[in-house]
Amino acid sequence: MTSRASAAGARVLVADDEPGVLRSMAVSLSRAGFAVTAVDDGAPAIALGDTPFEIVVVDLHMKTSGLTVIRHYKERYGAGVYCAVLSGADDDETRAMCLEAGADEVFCKPVLASALRGRLTEVALALRAAAPGERSA
Repeated sequence: MTSRASAAGARVLVADDEPGVLRSMAVSLSRAGFAVTAVDDGAPAIALGDTPFEIVVVDLHMKTSGLTVIRHYKERYGAGVYCAVLSGADDDETRAMCLEAGADEVFCKPVLASALRGRLTEVALALRAAAPGERSA
């Protein structure tokens, strides 16, 4: 069984207000087998809060901040959801702010599509291994 097959169907929410970045991530992750929902701001991401995404990837700087989205999903699902922030800033202060809000990881833009796919595959496999039978594709 390959990693891709094992993580296939993992539900991923992507929120970014840059249309090109959003489209690129959605296409790349979909082609890798993820079930992707893409939105262009934090408000519609929060509105989808009843959907049990396994992975949430948000841009830090949107009209409704990515940190607001992270806090919402972590309060609702705790460790059952992996939350990552995409940021143009690669400094300790930004990373600390994101991690304090509940982010599991911070990626500096631009992030290579292959690196993001690989990391999210690892995360999906780990989440499924930690909670067998609780998540379905």
